[in-house]
Amino acid sequence: MRYAAQPCNSLQVMNDLAPIVSTRERVKLVLKILAVAAPVYLLAQFWLFPWLQNYASFANCYFYGDINGVHLLMYGVFVFIPLSLALLIWLFEGKRCLRIFRIGQNPLPGEKVLRKTRYRYGRAAMIQPFVILLALAVLIGASVWGGFQAEKITRTIKPCSDQQLQQIEQQPD
Repeated sequence: MRYAAQPCNSLQVMNDLAPIVSTRERVKLVLKILAVAAPVYLLAQFWLFPWLQNYASFANCYFYGDINGVHLLMYGVFVFIPLSLALLIWLFEGKRCLRIFRIGQNPLPGEKVLRKTRYRYGRAAMIQPFVILLALAVLIGASVWGGFQAEKITRTIKPCSDQQLQQIEQQPD
């Protein structure tokens, strides 16, 4: 449908736009995000990152069966992080993307948006879910590639030195 070719009244334009989130709903959304993000940030900043920095300094001294601490770090960074990010994106956007592909409309019927957004149909509606699925494929590919890189990096792990063992013993728990 070409908008310039047809005379349109304000009622028709309103029907072409997705419903907008109210101010009250925006405030609730921001508060929900802050309620989750703030504790995660504080926990990461004041506990996880200092612990991880200390662990990384002595990772070659920790053994878990046949697995060394360096293995955990390298596979965690190169495999687990991209894979978990892909999983989170899929959990939040996967079902919606599949519905857009099936229905051929974006935003979905009745879905509220943050700003004025026209409904798109057909191929135009498929762009956003295609980009999201492409990002998922890239993250999964990066995770597979990262597995090979982590394996190369961990082939030669230097053994734990006596000095490192003494430093570990002197650290408070």
